[in-house]
Amino acid sequence: MPQYTIPYCPELLFKVPGADSGNARYKAAQQITLLLNEGQLKIKLPEGFSTRQLIEITKQDLMAENENEITEAVKIISKLSAAKQTTQELHNQALQTRGKIDDLFSNRVLSKQDFDEIESNLKILKNFAIANLRYKEALSEAEQARHILDKALKLPEE
Repeated sequence: MPQYTIPYCPELLFKVPGADSGNARYKAAQQITLLLNEGQLKIKLPEGFSTRQLIEITKQDLMAENENEITEAVKIISKLSAAKQTTQELHNQALQTRGKIDDLFSNRVLSKQDFDEIESNLKILKNFAIANLRYKEALSEAEQARHILDKALKLPEE
């Protein structure tokens, strides 16, 4: 849905359905004309008004200066959350699996079934270790992200 403004009143936004096109600009011009005719818009148009004078306002134009920084901070906190959840889910399995690895270092004779079980448990250990590394990396990144969000959530002092 495109939004338009006019150079004479940049604080006013005129929204119209559809995409930026001649038809959308015409509809925005109709809104402006209606406001002018009803006396709600008190501007002087010495040379008239045309759709070419409309300025399209994009979402990028409406973004706050640090909006991308906040969006990135939220992504980092989300990454931390996912990494912590995965780490917690795999932790108990990894501890149980770790005991099986000790069997490789013992003098006990292992069967084919023992080796198969150890082999399949290595995947659990690997997944936990990777998840734990991701969590630690995300944790260090998230400290700065948390600071950014805290600053953004602070209300301006009156």
